[in-house]
Amino acid sequence: MFLLLGLLGGLVTGISPCILPVLPVLFLGAAGGRDSAKAATASSPENASNSVDPGLFRVAPGVNVGKGSGSPKVAARKAGDDSPSVARRPLLIVAGLITSFMLITVAGSALLSLLHLPQTAIRWAGIVLLVAVGIGMIVPKVMEVLERPFARLAPRTTGDSAGFGLGLVLGAAFVPCAGPVLASVIVASNTGQFTWHIVGLAISFAVGLSIPLLAVALAGSGVAASFLKARQRPLRIAAGVAMIALALGIATDAPATLQRMIPDYTASLQAGEGEACETGACDPETEVEARGDFAQCARDSGSTKDCGALPTINASEWMNALGQPSGTVTLVDFWSSSCTNCQREIPELERIYEKYKDYGLVVVGVHSPQQPHDRDAAVVSGAITKLGITYPVALDPELEAFQAYGATAWPTHYIAGADGQLREVGRGTKGVEEQIRALLAEAGAALPD
Repeated sequence: MFLLLGLLGGLVTGISPCILPVLPVLFLGAAGGRDSAKAATASSPENASNSVDPGLFRVAPGVNVGKGSGSPKVAARKAGDDSPSVARRPLLIVAGLITSFMLITVAGSALLSLLHLPQTAIRWAGIVLLVAVGIGMIVPKVMEVLERPFARLAPRTTGDSAGFGLGLVLGAAFVPCAGPVLASVIVASNTGQFTWHIVGLAISFAVGLSIPLLAVALAGSGVAASFLKARQRPLRIAAGVAMIALALGIATDAPATLQRMIPDYTASLQAGEGEACETGACDPETEVEARGDFAQCARDSGSTKDCGALPTINASEWMNALGQPSGTVTLVDFWSSSCTNCQREIPELERIYEKYKDYGLVVVGVHSPQQPHDRDAAVVSGAITKLGITYPVALDPELEAFQAYGATAWPTHYIAGADGQLREVGRGTKGVEEQIRALLAEAGAALPD
C-alpha cells in the first residue's frame, strides 16, 4: 500500500506547477544533445565529402557511393557508434535528475554539516554548473572541456555520460513541491529514522516522479529526431539559453513569481494523498510509535476539539518578535521558503493578521526547512522580507515543532481559541478568516465589518 502511495505521490508532484520551470530545459536538453552536435558537424560543408547519409542505403542498398567510403553498412555503423540512441539520452537525463535530487533530499544537509559547508552550497553549485553546461551547449569547445572527465572514465560512452551529468546538475537545482509523501522522506532523513519503509517510499516516489519528466524528455528527443535534423545548431543554442535562464531564475527566485500566478491544479490530488499519510502510512514505524498525543490527535480527520493546547514552539531563533507571542486567538502556520504553495498563502495570512491583530489575533509562522538551503537563516530572512511577513516567525531547523504538531506537508496551519485549545487543522486559506472572526467574537472582541 505504501509503495503505491509513494508512486502516486511522485506522479502528482511531477505534474504540479512547481515542476514547470525545469520542463523547457528538460525538453530542449533531451533534444539538443551531444549526438545532435555530431550530426550537425557531420552535415557541415567541410565534412560533406567524408560523410555518408545512412538513409541513402535504404533507398539504394548495395550501391557503391564512392571510393574509400567502404561498404554502406560499415559507414552507417561508424556514423552511429559514437552517439547515444534517441531513447537513451532522455532516460539518462531523467535518471541523473532523480538520482541527485533524491540523494540531496535524503543526505544533502547531513553531508554539508559533516563537511562544515554552508547549507546553500549544493544549490549554488547546481546553479554554477547549470550555467556552465548552458554555455557549453552554445560554445562546443566549452562542452568538449566539460566532457573530458567523462571521456577519461568511459571513452566509449561520453555522450551517455554527458546526458546523465546534465541530469545530475538539474537535480541539484530542482525544487519540487513537497507533498505529504516527500515530507515524510524529508522528516525521516532529518531525524535519522530512515527505515526500509521510508527507503521503499522514497524509491517508489522517485519512480512516480520520473514518469512525467521522462515523457517530456522523450517528447523533446522525438521532436529533434523527427523535425529538427536540419536545425541542430539553433536547437542546441536554444537549450543553452534555456539552461542559463533557469540558473539565473533560480538564483534570483524568479520562477517562484510565475509559479504563484498559476493555480495549484493538483491541490485535490494532494489532499487525498495527505489523508492517506495522516494514518501513518508514510511514516517510519518508530515515528508512529513515538508520536505524541497532540500530533496523533491533530492528524485524525475527525474532530480536533479534544486534542488539547498547542505545543510550545522551541525555536532556535525568532524573527519579527521580541519574545514568545501571546494573544486571544492563535494561528500557527508551518511553511518553508522554497515552498510555492506557502508563497501563495502567506500574503492572505498577512492580510488577515494585519486586519485582526489589534483584536487579539496572533499569527506565528514556523519555518521548517523543506530543502537543505532552507536551513540558512539568511535565506529565511530574505524570504520574510520578500513575502512581506510582519508577524513573528520561529526557526525550526531540525523539524522538531513540525513533528510535535503532527504536520505532514507544507503549508499546514493550526488555529486555537481563547482557551488555547486546538480548533482547526488545515491547508489553504479558504474559510480561515471566517473561523478566526468566529473565535474572536466568541472571546468577546468587537470586530470590524
